[in-house]
Amino acid sequence: MLDKRRKEKFEQYLLTKRTNMCRHIYITYRYFNEWAQKKWKEDGWKNIRPEHLRLISILGTDVVNNNELAKRARVSKQAMSKMVTDLESHGFIDVQPDPNDSRAKIISVSNNGVEFLEYFQGCNKVISKQFEEILGTAKTEKLNALLSELTEGILAIEEKQGIARGIKS
Repeated sequence: MLDKRRKEKFEQYLLTKRTNMCRHIYITYRYFNEWAQKKWKEDGWKNIRPEHLRLISILGTDVVNNNELAKRARVSKQAMSKMVTDLESHGFIDVQPDPNDSRAKIISVSNNGVEFLEYFQGCNKVISKQFEEILGTAKTEKLNALLSELTEGILAIEEKQGIARGIKS
């Protein structure tokens, strides 16, 4: 049972739900994640998850080693190794011995990975249409412009802080 002060604080929180930006971003992210995973499976991309997309996007056209990828993604080397193994086993990335370091491997996006990214662009168009149905074209375009500006600002802050994500806006 909540005491009176906590109950009042909770009721104040409930009143701010319509203006809570983090909540809105989270719900939108969750919706997209759930929608995308269902669509990907329906369309035959059964072995890819949103975190895989993140890695393939961070990798881009670069050829890098596991440590660099882990740094860019801000995850442990062990977590990155697991994801690399998973993506390689499903053919989304290529892993080769590093000619400069016999202990290391170099990682690059595979043809299948590029094919998925092309497919993903189509998914973006579908989800954008859904947003347009809710907001209308002008508001959807404005939302996209604002989110782009916000992303560029966040990436600039992270760059100043020395956070390397390998993400380009």
